[in-house]
Amino acid sequence: MSLVLTGIGVTSGIAIGQVHRLTPGELSLPEYHLDADAVDAELERIRRALDRSQRFLGKLLERMVDSGDTARELLESHRLILRDPLLVDATCDRIRSEKINAEWALVKQTEQLVAEFKRIDNDYIALRREDLEQAVNLVQRELADQPSTLIGAQVPHQLGRTIVVAPELGPADMAVLNQRRVAGLVTEHGGPLSHSAILARSLEIPMIVGLHHALDVLEEGEAVILDGHYGALLAAHDESLLRHYEDKREVSLRRRADLRRYLGRPSRTLDGTNFRLFGNAELPEEFQRCRDAGVAGIGLMRTEYLFMGDQVPDEETQYRAYRAAVEVMDGRPLTVRTLDAGGDKLPPALAVTQGPNPALGLRGLRLSLAVSDLFRQQLRAILRASVFGPIQILLPMITSIEEVRQARHLIESCRQSLIGEDLAIDPNLPVGGMIETPAAALTVEQLARELDFLSIGTNDLSQYVLAIDRQDELVSYLYDPTHRSILGLIAGIVASGRDQKLPVTVCGELAGDERAARLLLGLGVTDFSMPPASLPAVKKSLIEADAGRCRKLVEAFLREDGDEQSGQSLLEALNRPAE
Repeated sequence: MSLVLTGIGVTSGIAIGQVHRLTPGELSLPEYHLDADAVDAELERIRRALDRSQRFLGKLLERMVDSGDTARELLESHRLILRDPLLVDATCDRIRSEKINAEWALVKQTEQLVAEFKRIDNDYIALRREDLEQAVNLVQRELADQPSTLIGAQVPHQLGRTIVVAPELGPADMAVLNQRRVAGLVTEHGGPLSHSAILARSLEIPMIVGLHHALDVLEEGEAVILDGHYGALLAAHDESLLRHYEDKREVSLRRRADLRRYLGRPSRTLDGTNFRLFGNAELPEEFQRCRDAGVAGIGLMRTEYLFMGDQVPDEETQYRAYRAAVEVMDGRPLTVRTLDAGGDKLPPALAVTQGPNPALGLRGLRLSLAVSDLFRQQLRAILRASVFGPIQILLPMITSIEEVRQARHLIESCRQSLIGEDLAIDPNLPVGGMIETPAAALTVEQLARELDFLSIGTNDLSQYVLAIDRQDELVSYLYDPTHRSILGLIAGIVASGRDQKLPVTVCGELAGDERAARLLLGLGVTDFSMPPASLPAVKKSLIEADAGRCRKLVEAFLREDGDEQSGQSLLEALNRPAE
């Protein structure tokens, strides 16, 4: 019988090979006080450690020609952290004022910064803590004369049949492992938004995170099978199971190659209904992947990534990011969602606006309207970038017509201000709204008269309608975006958009689910926005669908009284071959 260990699969795919354990040596962090005449030498010691860490990252970046922009950006962020006065100068000040050794001063300053981050419980902010801790670890290892990463001499140069198992992995580790063609990755810690998970998806390396105690259970060289789709690692398997997974891997690889061929085909269903596929993106590499996949445009550019630092990005920083994105898309429309932060996902610089109930607090558009100077900066940056290609503004988390009118007033004010400065902008930049609250869904007919396009955020809409936090393990089993109430709301939103002749795009997780795509098609949706990795499978599903049949099945489901058929059984019917 096989031993099955389960964690969180962050990259689908199958890897077969032998375990290679990465166990970092215990890092000694001594604490002692200095004599007054030893302070200068200690300052020089930490400066040398910082310089060696910078050189290590620089050499690694030079070798990362095939690791993608995402990996390079994460390592560049570590280089910036190691130049940040809040870390470097403050640590040196502690050495001077408290007369303590470099390791101790670095620990104390890092703990202070991490404590500030921990006040904000959010996945995006957790990435900033992760950046800081990983960058500081490089310096501490240099101070201790230990290798700068877990990799060092511990990892062979060819890893095509190797599953690396580690407590956690940083961007530097991931870059080296990708260069050595690792088959698969397992970490004991981390979540789906950790840096290692983001990079694994970008590099398409099968990976499981959060597989607790893996190093306690698995032995060096042990034969294992990694199933990224199910988040399962199978050890002590027999030959028949191995053959099954080898066949399954070959089928998966052939299917991936086959799916990519669909990207070049016309976006039209079996019965002639045209549809459009858009991309969701925030990192530069994602925009390029979307363009390479032939998307109709970017249906959702998230901007929260720009606000993850200790300081709010100024207008110029934002302008450069929006301009770069629209130029990559080369004439295809870019939909920029204004800052969708608030409550439990506030940047550190805005933490003062945090309230007692994050999910129902000052977030999304209501936060932007409350911090109008910040909102103006973002609007001006978007408007300035609009001269380089078609851009649309998407307002998140709207609940009332008054909010939309206030936002449009600020947009017009920024437009007139830029014209007064003799700056060129698009005079007809469209403004749309995210329909993701029950209030917006139930008043969408009125909201549609104030907007130029609509986007449906199925994740939050489902969560608010069902009153379920899908991150809460106690109730997550009740989270069902195919619930009859949610499908009825989506049908109403699509109908209101059609009545007002407005485009309606779905940009939540449902849009990127190849099975749910036919459900949305049956609800009247023809514009879908999703992560680049989902595009091939969704396009194949829609090309092979009969839109008329999908509509009939969905309409019959919505007409039913009682609960004879569940949303999941409707999905099964929609994805069965037509008789």
